[in-house]
Amino acid sequence: MEDRGRRTGFASRAGIVYAVVAALVLVAVAGAGFAFFSLPRTDNLENFTMKAATQVFDVTGQPVAKLFEENRTVVTLNNISPYVPQAIIANEDVRFYRHIGVDPIGILRALWVNLRYGGVVEGGSTITQQLARDMFLTQEQTLSRKIKEALLALVIERKFSKQEILQAYLNQVYFGEGAYGIEAASQVYYGKHAAELTLAESAMLAGLPRGPSIFSPYVNAQAALKRRGTVLQGLVNAGSITQAQAEAAQREPVTPTGKKRREVQASYFLDYVAKELVGRYGANRVYKGGLKVYTTMDMKLQQAAEAVLGKNQGAVLILDPRNGHIRAMVGGRNYEESQINRVTAEVRQPGSAFKPFVYTTALGQGLAANTIIIDSPVNIGGYSPQNYDKKYRGPVTMKKAVRQSVNVAAVKLGRQVGMGNVLDLARSLGVTTLVPEDDNLASALGGLTHGINLLELCAAYTAFANQGVVSRPLAVMRVLDENDRVLEEARLVQQSVLRPEVAYIMTDILRAVVENGGTATPANIGRPQAGKTGTTDNYETAWFIGYTPDLLAGIFIGNDDRTPVGISGTEVSALWGQMMGKAVAGTPPTDFPVPPGVVTGVPVCSDSGRLAGGGCQEVEYDAFIRGSEPTAIDPRTRPGQALPLPADRTAPDGQPAPEEQQPRWQLPPWLRLP
Repeated sequence: MEDRGRRTGFASRAGIVYAVVAALVLVAVAGAGFAFFSLPRTDNLENFTMKAATQVFDVTGQPVAKLFEENRTVVTLNNISPYVPQAIIANEDVRFYRHIGVDPIGILRALWVNLRYGGVVEGGSTITQQLARDMFLTQEQTLSRKIKEALLALVIERKFSKQEILQAYLNQVYFGEGAYGIEAASQVYYGKHAAELTLAESAMLAGLPRGPSIFSPYVNAQAALKRRGTVLQGLVNAGSITQAQAEAAQREPVTPTGKKRREVQASYFLDYVAKELVGRYGANRVYKGGLKVYTTMDMKLQQAAEAVLGKNQGAVLILDPRNGHIRAMVGGRNYEESQINRVTAEVRQPGSAFKPFVYTTALGQGLAANTIIIDSPVNIGGYSPQNYDKKYRGPVTMKKAVRQSVNVAAVKLGRQVGMGNVLDLARSLGVTTLVPEDDNLASALGGLTHGINLLELCAAYTAFANQGVVSRPLAVMRVLDENDRVLEEARLVQQSVLRPEVAYIMTDILRAVVENGGTATPANIGRPQAGKTGTTDNYETAWFIGYTPDLLAGIFIGNDDRTPVGISGTEVSALWGQMMGKAVAGTPPTDFPVPPGVVTGVPVCSDSGRLAGGGCQEVEYDAFIRGSEPTAIDPRTRPGQALPLPADRTAPDGQPAPEEQQPRWQLPPWLRLP
């Protein structure tokens, strides 16, 4: 009875195998009718010239780079360490020399392993199928593609020997870090030729195709070590090496020694563009399809941006606020040191660079630049904000509070206008990292739960520079295929969020931060400009976001480990000034256009908010929505004292400011100067 039970179980399992195999054959035959006639040619597995690199151009149409142009060098099996093909076969396709391109037994084994572990642990594709997919198909997960992949594998196996297939696979497969093929991978990871790889090095590289971004020793050394051990054990199981050899190899350090990077400018920008394109077209087409990509990058601005960080860690972004075009992007001080793009990947506390959203909310609710806030000690439910200089100024206008970055004033104003409204405004300007827990007064000073990345913060500021219209960042203008047919043309993504009058008045306030002795005085480049500094607690991160009518640039300085950088937003504004001075050299200055409903240059006493008179200790020149400008004269003005004239900004060359500066505030007819 026991033997009969075993035979019955065996017969049952065999029946399942035959049924599954039959089903696979039927599916393949059924699919062949519509799949076969669209199969690509497989005449020559050594013909890699058809895989043209993608060309990237800057905003002037000049070529910038070819994506991964130098990252594949075709070699023969004789020029590859014998450990590499052994390891690949043992771990990717143990029945490689026994199947005909498709391996039903391997598929069933993979199904059984995946069912046992409750997830995708093992794949059923043979090396030949992987080669067919990578060379001739896409990565789409459809039945049609799967059938084509299987049919192509059968065709390839009939046309080429196993050695030719294995050689093509090793020259084709992606090993991560931009390396396609075993020779490029050997150079990138170990700085040597593929023929010189040791057992340990071969095992490490052989483990990468299963997950290049997961098992790369540059990304996760522990994951790479564990994966290498799995590959070595596979070699032991296949009888290619002994257990003692595997253990000795596993004891070797996993640290790579030959890391080499593209020595081109704009590496972070190119990575940003490549990521966008891969999301739309897939890696196969981007890196092998001969695309022509026309971008928004300006090489002159890119060079200026790449020079500004020096030894500081941080990020730089330059946009055209009028359309969101990314003119320059620097994701760190050294691309070879780290490929993390801190423009997008680093979410940090913005500090006082968040304050403009508080003041813009106030302007939108009807407050004005001359609204008085009392800078004095306050305790709000146990929260007692402090100014950076530990001093209190008494009554200050909103404009002065921004100019001197007064923390207490921002918190009091945030309570008045409602921090929920401030957060809603920031979200409408494109900030996506805010959470419900940010609805508190500390957020008025940029003390957010998560923070903001540089890309979103700069994009939000475009609304101030662009008459209330926020411009979403844009890097790719046009993409052509290998036959110069247009695949895509960029469309601006813009949204009107602020009234033009509110945006202009906020810009006028932020001009004082740079132009009138504010915290960003070192950023002054002698032309109309505005901006805001930010310094977080313990000097963990320092910011400056500044703009002219034509360019908006943001810089943050911050160590990856969050240790103090020891510099403030004011010092970052000096870096901004150095960079932008180079960026705008040789270009004529322009001024911010004044909306018809706004009057500018109104002299205001900065500690009373009234029209400035001779008794004012400090006069500021404010912009107002017409009809809301002050009419009361500061009471300290004595009879016979003259009122200050409207502000008369001049261009850097001493010539009168552009006509767009009008209309200016005029003295009311009932006021007479002596």
